[in-house]
Amino acid sequence: MNERLKIKGNKIKVFEKYWENDDVSVIMILLVLHYSIGGKTLSVQLKKIAFILDAVKKNLNVSKLSTLLSSPWHISDGMRKMVIIAFEKGFLDIKETNSIISFSLTTEGSALIEKIEREKILPDLSSDIKIWSKAVSNNELKNQRLIW
Repeated sequence: MNERLKIKGNKIKVFEKYWENDDVSVIMILLVLHYSIGGKTLSVQLKKIAFILDAVKKNLNVSKLSTLLSSPWHISDGMRKMVIIAFEKGFLDIKETNSIISFSLTTEGSALIEKIEREKILPDLSSDIKIWSKAVSNNELKNQRLIW
């Protein structure tokens, strides 16, 4: 068990595949919901989820938030797929208010996130998502141009 992990082949491609893993992407969405919901916020819009996931995947710094908000950005092609997978597995609920779609955690989703935090699975990823979830507000994303 104390053996070092050896990655063979192109390391960049191996790590790119990590982000494309369905389970990791669903966990990332659930983490964004978990860290964004609190106080008066009961659900999170797709814009915020997509913006945070894009920033975390690109390994951007929160200090560049104003620059990121001023320019259009792309939502990954698999984003819809990951939301559907999370919904089908019963980890999130889809809410619609005034024609705005948003998402919230179910009890199963909350239990999964609590287990991930308790067992310290993906600690670096969790901390990055937590920082971004607290830094980005829905009001800041209102005028953001999204490109699907």
